[in-house]
Amino acid sequence: MTEPGYVEVRDEPRHHHRFENEFVRVYEALIAPGETTLYHRHQEDTFYAAIAPARVRSQVWNDAEVREGEVAAGRAFCNLHRAEPLIHQVTNVGPTGMRMLGAEVKASPPDTSSVVLEAPGHELLWEGDRLRIYELVLEPQASLDAVEYGFCGLTVVLTPSSLQIRDQGGERMVLRNPGDVAWQSGPRTQSITNLGTVPYRALIAEWR
Repeated sequence: MTEPGYVEVRDEPRHHHRFENEFVRVYEALIAPGETTLYHRHQEDTFYAAIAPARVRSQVWNDAEVREGEVAAGRAFCNLHRAEPLIHQVTNVGPTGMRMLGAEVKASPPDTSSVVLEAPGHELLWEGDRLRIYELVLEPQASLDAVEYGFCGLTVVLTPSSLQIRDQGGERMVLRNPGDVAWQSGPRTQSITNLGTVPYRALIAEWR
C-alpha cells in the first residue's frame, strides 16, 4: 500500500505534545531557522498562539503557491480545519526560532457561557461557533478583583510574570513564563494581581 506522503500533525516531529484531555489537545511547534517540517495534516479546529516572532513559508500539499509572511509574538487566530482540513509543510525562513502553540478543539465542555466576557483588562479578539479568544493585559502592580469566568478554557501566557491569584482554591503566588498553558475546567471567580515589573499578557480561549 502506498504511503500518502504526509503525516498527521500529532506525528510531525517538530510539533511537540504538551497536554491533552477530552476537550483539548495542546502541542508546541518548534522550528529552528532554516528547518522545514514534514508535510502534515490538520483536521481539528485549532486555536494558534505565537509565543515568539518568526518569518515562515508555508507550502500546501499539491499546490504550486507558496505563502510567506511574518508572525508577530502574541498573535492569536483560529483555523477551522474540521470543515477544511489542511495539509502543508512549514519552513522557518527567519533568523530566529519559531515557537507557536496549537490547541485543538476536540469537544464542547458541559459548562459554557452564552455571553461574551466583559471584564476590565479583557479584549475579545475572535469569536466563532466553538471558541472565543480574549487577550488579557494587566499592568505592573495592578489588580483585577472577582472576575467571573463562566466557561471552561485555556490560558496561554505571553510574558514572564509573577502573579498573586485568589480563587476558590485559596491564595497563591504563581510564576509564569511565555508559553505556559493552564486549562480551567469550569466556571470560576478569580482575582489576579500582577506583582512584576512588566505588563502581564495572556490569551484566554473560551470553549463553547
